[in-house]
Amino acid sequence: MTDRRAQFNPAVFQHDPAATYPWQAFGRVTIAMLTWNRRELTERCIEAIYRHAGMPFELLVVDNASTDGTVEMLEAIAAAQGNLRLHRNPENVGRLRGIQQVRDILPPDGLVLYLDNDIEFLSSLFLVHLQKAFHAVRLATGKPDAVFGIRLVNCEEHGFRHAADVRRLAIPSAENGAPRTGFAAVNKDRAPPEHRFDEQVLLGVSDFIIGGCWACPVHLLRSVPFETHFPGFIGGDDAIASAHWASLGVPMGYLENGIVARHLDWPYSEEKIQLYTQLAQQRAVTDFSYVLWKIRRFFQ
Repeated sequence: MTDRRAQFNPAVFQHDPAATYPWQAFGRVTIAMLTWNRRELTERCIEAIYRHAGMPFELLVVDNASTDGTVEMLEAIAAAQGNLRLHRNPENVGRLRGIQQVRDILPPDGLVLYLDNDIEFLSSLFLVHLQKAFHAVRLATGKPDAVFGIRLVNCEEHGFRHAADVRRLAIPSAENGAPRTGFAAVNKDRAPPEHRFDEQVLLGVSDFIIGGCWACPVHLLRSVPFETHFPGFIGGDDAIASAHWASLGVPMGYLENGIVARHLDWPYSEEKIQLYTQLAQQRAVTDFSYVLWKIRRFFQ
């Protein structure tokens, strides 16, 4: 079996976690998420992360006072894996404040991949793909500053994202290296060795990044002033962040090739629609702790 596997998995597809590659734009990667119940979906999400990441990472989870065994499940994973950092809120502070907590708890540098706890990655080596995508931006602009949304295949047909144009970002072999990825621009068997790792990132340029699954350098997330906004509806973090990044002139868009993920709770169940309806009224209108939080922030 080992000899047979070697025939179908040549060195061009292998990644050595101990090696440093030209495409490695960040030395540190943090995958972050906010959880509140939905234990089964969260567990499925995290299992896919560990199965398909392909590179070392830290998993940062902010839990909004889950009551369905989610915390115990997360603590068990943290004990087994060693790279899961859990922050427990004593009460559900809502999504916007939860995202702000993620922002403030993050390490000071590196790459952050934020995803909702009902996202399941289907592509192997998705962190390698992300590193290469930011490397392509670095080659084009001189720095890896961009915000990438990830393709959620079962949301696209509903128009949950838009791209005004598609930009091709080249990664020549001289600036690249193993493993060969979904960004490949040449036939591996026909290309000469000096072009075997020619790749290109297809970026669907957009001015709005949906908040369920996206990645950027940590400093770009740290710069988002969530606390200065009080949206009149549930959520609002993606609108705030997108408007802020657009004002800075940061390239934004969706990775059209290379990585595929799935939104496990889409289309939304009737239960979730009812919950969102309830929270839209409660969180934005009658959440007294939210109002006090805003007042405290104003007078600081």
